[in-house]
Amino acid sequence: MTTAVADQDLQALDSALRAAGQKRLTQREIRQAFTGACPALATAPDARARLQALLVALAGRGALRLPDPKRWDDSQPPPLPTSVELLRDPAAGPPEPAATWLPALAFAAHEQHPARRDTLLQINRWLKSGPDLEPPVPLRERSLHIFGDERWLEAFQSPDGLFDGRLPLALLGVVDPPPPLAHEMQPAALGAPLLVLAGLASYHSVASWNREARALSAVVYGGGPALLAATDALQQLAARAGASALFYVGDIDPDGLAILDRLRLAVPALQPHPALYRWLLQHGRRAPLAGGPAAPVSSAGWPADLAAAITALFAAGQRIAQENFGSRELRGWPAGRHAGT
Repeated sequence: MTTAVADQDLQALDSALRAAGQKRLTQREIRQAFTGACPALATAPDARARLQALLVALAGRGALRLPDPKRWDDSQPPPLPTSVELLRDPAAGPPEPAATWLPALAFAAHEQHPARRDTLLQINRWLKSGPDLEPPVPLRERSLHIFGDERWLEAFQSPDGLFDGRLPLALLGVVDPPPPLAHEMQPAALGAPLLVLAGLASYHSVASWNREARALSAVVYGGGPALLAATDALQQLAARAGASALFYVGDIDPDGLAILDRLRLAVPALQPHPALYRWLLQHGRRAPLAGGPAAPVSSAGWPADLAAAITALFAAGQRIAQENFGSRELRGWPAGRHAGT
């Protein structure tokens, strides 16, 4: 249920808040201003709801900014902001009329949380001002453009946009940049294979070895989700390196193989490194597989002998970590250009 507010109470509270001469006011200072400006409301049984309604109305008119949802006092209902930031100078003109929402923000008319509604109001006003959305920029830059605070919009971010996916990033001209692709290119080995390693320790060891061996055109660190978000960058790197082949090595367990399967959907040229996987299966220390025996490995994309050996490993409820092939083992690994195959 929405608590009604009167214009005279709004004006009185707005003036009292500004009388403090501060841009940001704490909840204690807000309550003091409320008591002085609206004594009848401040002593009413529903005083807390009255104060919330006034603050939300002032935020809707652009007079102040409410904090993000994490900074509200919900020790009693209804919640109150722990602070507010004053925005509009009341002498600059009359308060803004009720919001007219852009079609893409129509859902905001039903938003009940004060901080979320206030944020949507400011986005609505910003979009109506006709901003230049080209080129698209990262979320923090756009947040700074709209709110003067680079972190503001992060409180409302969801995996598929903003406000639980109801506001696409593209509407604000926002791009979600993929993480940088950690790699080390070897200029003296351009044209040699490229090797992706799922583990940071393995990446460090192989990259260090390759500086002298020059067997790989590039060594790439691909830690699961980070690499899945940077497959375009991986293919661009392979093109720059003139890589004759793209190889991958990770843990020999169901999760490690699942990551490789997902990567190969985006980068079909990426293949398991047969020599390294054979070495791991022959010499790697076997450890218990969490959850016990696992399903057989699909032979698609794997040499028959490797598929059979991994299937047998999983059937025995075991796994092999990629770190078994480390700095010591690399000492005897074939060196020289293209030896990485």
